[in-house]
Amino acid sequence: MKRKGYLFEEIITFENLYEAFRKAYSGSGRTGETCRFNFNLENELLQLKTEIETERYKPARYRYFKIFDPKERQISVAPFRDRVVHHALVRVIEPVFERSFIFDSYATRVGKGTHRAVERAQKFLRKNFWYLKTDVEKYFDSVDHDILLKLIRRKIKDEKVIRLTEKIIRNSDRSRDLAHGKGLPVGNLTSQFFANVYLDPLDHFIKDRLGVKCYIRYMDDMVISSDSKDDLRDLLKIKETFLAENLELRLNPKATRLNNCLHGLPFLGFMIFPNLKRIRKENLKRVKKRLRQRKNEFEAGIITEEQFAMSVRSVFEHVRFADTYRLRRSFLADWAGVE
Repeated sequence: MKRKGYLFEEIITFENLYEAFRKAYSGSGRTGETCRFNFNLENELLQLKTEIETERYKPARYRYFKIFDPKERQISVAPFRDRVVHHALVRVIEPVFERSFIFDSYATRVGKGTHRAVERAQKFLRKNFWYLKTDVEKYFDSVDHDILLKLIRRKIKDEKVIRLTEKIIRNSDRSRDLAHGKGLPVGNLTSQFFANVYLDPLDHFIKDRLGVKCYIRYMDDMVISSDSKDDLRDLLKIKETFLAENLELRLNPKATRLNNCLHGLPFLGFMIFPNLKRIRKENLKRVKKRLRQRKNEFEAGIITEEQFAMSVRSVFEHVRFADTYRLRRSFLADWAGVE
């Protein structure tokens, strides 16, 4: 396996740092922190370039908050200048790994995404009667830093890039005053990318070594379909062993499902049948809640009519991906006051 070198120089170019800033800025709120960085943009980027180039760059601590949609999760927010570094790193090293990812890995990849994963899952359900759905228990919290760095070294031989990557990976421990060498902070661009890298060996084991054709992964949500229920039972044991021995992970027993296509496959917010897709009830509740919130914000003058229309259009584009014509009509009828 050929490893890639001479990447550090690409990361620290002013052009790459500027594009990284644009990416980070477009995905951020206009806080005082981001606006100050933008106001002093050239100086900020030159300072970052110098710090990274001389290896004096040191990530700051994360800020944490919790969300409860649908379950409790702790979200980590890096300071804006660190988010710029995250984008600068991923912009350069992601293409190196992208070439080796399997076709049916769909999370955080250009041209992939949830809808294509759902379409692919439905296609596999049309071919096979049985499916096995699994996910990893506490996945982001369980990623081992040393194993992750070994996987990155398989592709990258530039030691300066490795040291920069290690600073970012181990910063989650430092931020939480921990030293156990595990966990990726939820909410970071780098965490999403590293999470894909971490499960890539499992993807190739299942596809290349075991020869499984109907396999899909979206982050740590995985689906295998087959005409043999016994084969899926055997695959479940093999997968559990591989994860434990190679990646120090375990499957979530509460989320493991071995069922047939007639009962539907719950996957990425949809209930998928061979010829039908439905929005899952818990996701539908969140959609309705979100629309009510945006409607109330519009009526209170907090957002403009254009912003409200964009929000509705975005939700409807997602909902219409499933078979929801009557549902969408009922939404509009409720708002218009039609009986």
